[in-house]
Formats: sequence, C-alpha cells, structure tokens
Amino acid sequence: MSFIDINSSKIYYQLTGEGTPIVFISGWTLSCDYWLPLVERLKKKYRCLLYDARGFGRSQPLSIESGVEIEDHSEDLHQLITLLKLKDVNLVGHGLGVWTAVLCARQHPQDVLTLTALAPESEVSEKDSKSIELPSFWQQASLLLKDLAKVPMVGNLVAWRYHNAPEPYRTNLYQDFAKADRRAAFHLLASCMGNDAKHRFQQALSELYIPTLLVRGTEDRICSVELLRSLFELIKTGKLATIRGCDHFPMLEYTDEFTNLLLGFFEQNSRPKPIHALTRR
Repeated sequence: MSFIDINSSKIYYQLTGEGTPIVFISGWTLSCDYWLPLVERLKKKYRCLLYDARGFGRSQPLSIESGVEIEDHSEDLHQLITLLKLKDVNLVGHGLGVWTAVLCARQHPQDVLTLTALAPESEVSEKDSKSIELPSFWQQASLLLKDLAKVPMVGNLVAWRYHNAPEPYRTNLYQDFAKADRRAAFHLLASCMGNDAKHRFQQALSELYIPTLLVRGTEDRICSVELLRSLFELIKTGKLATIRGCDHFPMLEYTDEFTNLLLGFFEQNSRPKPIHALTRR
C-alpha cells in the first residue's frame, strides 16, 4: 500500500497503467475501491491515479490539526498531482468529488487537461426539491449529522444511495461510510452547504476553460436532470451525456458504456503530439 504525506495528512493512493494520467476523485465518505472495475479497462491506455481523501478509507486516522473542508480536499488533490509529478491530467469526479475537482481545476488550471463531472451533487432549493423523488439527503443530513454518534440513523438515510450498486461494492460503499471519520464527514458536507458555497462552486465551474463532460444516469435520483442542465449552462466548452437505465454509479452499473464514453471524450480532447514525434522515421 502506498501513502504520501500531504498537509498534515497521510493520503493513501494507487497509481497504475501508462499514458496520459486520469485522476479519480471519489464521492462523500467513499474510498477509491469502487473505481477499480473502470480502472481495469482504462489502464491499458492511461495512467490511473486513485486515492482515499483525508478522513476516509485508508487515509485515517486524521490528525487533530488537519483541515477537513472542501478547500482542504481541493488543495490535497493539487498537491497529490504535483508530488507524483503528473501533468495534463484528466480529472474524473463523482458526486461531491466533483466539487473537489472543479475547485482544484479553477485554482490550478495548469494541472488539468479535461474535467468529467459524474453525477454531481449539490444542495437543492426548496422549490427544486419538490421535483426529486426521494427526500433530499442534504436537507436531512444537515440535521442528522449533528448527532454523529447515531450512525445507524444516518446509515438508514444513506443506504438507499447505494441500492443499485452491484455486490460486493454495495456493501463496501456502506462500510466506507460507517468507517469514515465523523469530523471529516460532517465538515466536508457542511462546507458545501448554503447559498455561499453553492455560488462559489458554480462560479468556479463557470470560470473553467477546459473541456468539461457532464454525466448522469437516467435513473439517478440524487443528481437531477435539472441540476445537470443548470451546470451545463455554466460551462464554456464541453458536452452533456446521459447513460440510459443507470442510477448513481455508472462505473459499477454500466462500466463498459461509461468506459467508452470517457475514452471518446479523452481522445477528442487529447493534447496534440509534439512536432518531433510526428516526423518520419
């Protein structure tokens, strides 16, 4: 197992494959293991970096001085890319990991070649929440997470998020949540709540000049079609894609379809080869 010291935290990571790098940023409280089926398909052409964010998965225990808000996660991502000497990375964020990816790309555009925002999550307004089938996780978590000792209570709230993920990943996703550092879980989510945080995220996304791919499954009850369309209106260049029949975890539910979608996007936006590489032999 590989670890690297970043900003008072010991971060677990995996680096595999050869080629242009892809960095996968996991959703709230999740370890990086649920990306593995996708990485198995991509590592033949790309260098794939997976990591557990501070306070989650194997990036524990968390030191008392470690910051745990979204800006800390964004800076961790930049430091990870820098320390591992990666360049022109393709960022692939999922759920709340999209926030980390967007803020990092805005602050450090020199790091990033493309951004894929997979099933992004954001606190919805009371008006928008009426169109969502399930109760807003954000609204309930803001109350329930105040008593972090009641893990089963919060666990029942998040269990439905994983119900369409295949086993053993469904169980693993829940265990990731159950084992997450409570301070890290609460403060990360709290730092993404409220109008100011939402505006900061949307502003950062609107200021990106890199190709951006927005993706959701047609059956996703966490990332609404209204949210994805509103984010699409903010980006300067990119595309919006849907995966028919898929819920919140395309990398597990429709691995081949999502792989092909990424490959097409990466190839379309790859850096041109240097002139010396194009000369005849």
